[in-house]
Amino acid sequence: MTDQELIEGIIRRDRSAVQFLVDQYQKQVIRTAHYFLQDMQEAEDLSQEIFIEVLGSARHFRGSARFSTWIYRITVNKSLNQVKKMNRNRIFSSLGNFFRTDTSHQTVMSGPVTPGKPVLEQKEAQRILANAVSMLPDNQRIAFVLSKYDDLSYREISEVMNVSISSVESLIHRAKMTLQKKLVRYFPEYNK
Repeated sequence: MTDQELIEGIIRRDRSAVQFLVDQYQKQVIRTAHYFLQDMQEAEDLSQEIFIEVLGSARHFRGSARFSTWIYRITVNKSLNQVKKMNRNRIFSSLGNFFRTDTSHQTVMSGPVTPGKPVLEQKEAQRILANAVSMLPDNQRIAFVLSKYDDLSYREISEVMNVSISSVESLIHRAKMTLQKKLVRYFPEYNK
């Protein structure tokens, strides 16, 4: 099914076109949302909202980019909005806990990983990397995630982000440099 046939089918609410849309893009949408949200349940829930938006706004698709690029753009925007919402909720929750806590339940935070400690397990390494990626500035994070996790080309990323290819190259380079600086204390073998 071509992009044009798919869009026309979606606008007509043709059941087979809607099913094709979900079959074709669901895994990509969930995977992309998951990289931003770091919570599979949140990503699956958000994917439903993304598909509802695609269905509701298909008639506004201008065709200046590929349909898949348009879906990525919606996914990235909704994911970033959800991250901001989740961060606001965490801040309010933390403030609430701060004012409710009593001093008899204090916890001790562990320090940074030292070279004498055993090697991190795979899950811990993934958590550390995901945390570092989540702290990148928005544009760097978007470019990095679309490149490394979704395996999009620089040209495709430039279409999704609506920036030049050289900007994408620069964003990814800066993201890599920032990540290297943040992660070297956890993974000293990558200190170059």
